Amino acid sequence: MSTIIGALAAACGSAAPLGPLAPVDAPTFEASFIETSTSPIPLTPLVQLTIPTFEGSGQAVHPDVVRFKTPWHGWEYWMAMTPFPKGNEAFENPSIVVSHDGLSWQVPAGLTNPLAKTPGQGGYNSDPDLSYDVVGNRLVLIYRSVSTTENLISTVTSADGVRWTKPVLAFRRPNHSMVSPTMTFGASGSPVLWYVDAGPKRCAERTTHVMMVQGSGVAALTPASADKGWTAPKLNLSQPKKNIWHLDVTWVPERSEYWATYVAYPGHDCFAQDLFFARSSDGVKWTTYSIPFLRHDGSGFTGSTLYRASVMYDASRNVIQFFVSGSAQDKTWHLGYVDYPLASFLTTLENGFPTLAPSTARASDPGSLIEP
Repeated sequence: MSTIIGALAAACGSAAPLGPLAPVDAPTFEASFIETSTSPIPLTPLVQLTIPTFEGSGQAVHPDVVRFKTPWHGWEYWMAMTPFPKGNEAFENPSIVVSHDGLSWQVPAGLTNPLAKTPGQGGYNSDPDLSYDVVGNRLVLIYRSVSTTENLISTVTSADGVRWTKPVLAFRRPNHSMVSPTMTFGASGSPVLWYVDAGPKRCAERTTHVMMVQGSGVAALTPASADKGWTAPKLNLSQPKKNIWHLDVTWVPERSEYWATYVAYPGHDCFAQDLFFARSSDGVKWTTYSIPFLRHDGSGFTGSTLYRASVMYDASRNVIQFFVSGSAQDKTWHLGYVDYPLASFLTTLENGFPTLAPSTARASDPGSLIEP
């Protein structure tokens, strides 16, 4: 399998490793950069991905990626996303694409996207989240449908990534009390789910709350009736002085931690969102950071705003990876990829200044490894 470095060199002009860590009192980057940057320095520069969408625009949002160490039904990378041409909700239906290297994506043979049609009477779909159920050897996809009064969270599963079950309603909440659900199988193997309770107010007037519920087992993903088999929701993650919007949470077994990535904004400005990171040993108490790890104005295709992202870990290189989504100033929506050496990534967030990556760092395939 080809490594990411060659493909990124073609896409970006260079994917050369960064230099050695410099002493704090003698930085090696230019002063002009120090004055304008308080975010980590990527190992692999942020690159825009080309994603096939069922309506032909190539515009997409809401990525969530699962990577396998060896191909699972022919592919190492499986992504859930939704088309979003010029922000048109009518096409925001959950879809699946696959890749061998995390950079070149296609629809798997035998699958016709989307997995769910647009709801009637002015409703729309959104917010897919993809996970791998090790015990069941299957992919689990949850997504949100919005009606005039409710947020409905449904589950579909697949044993091969191509043939999917009919949707089962897992949660039913008033608008917009369940936005951007994200589910992972924690240390116990049972599902844990986070979501944003945004309430009924308009964006500039609302205060959002991240909530967490725990499932009694995998059967909670396909309950006999909505909300059965789950604990009562409890307040969870928060970002000081900001509203958290779309988020992703994943369990990282190599570090015995939950990792979260999310966009956040001050209450008066719902766009121009940046991406933040948090970590937790139990999914309840979180370590957050005052600065974002990726700013929307750092790239043209995210120049208007960053949006939902997917976080994962490559333990072989000690690198943290993100598949991101965002909107350009012309209102087009696209996906991208960026990664960072974990040590310098965390140091930057903890101390609030950019840190150079070790000279031994090397760009390779994105994604944490899962044994099928």
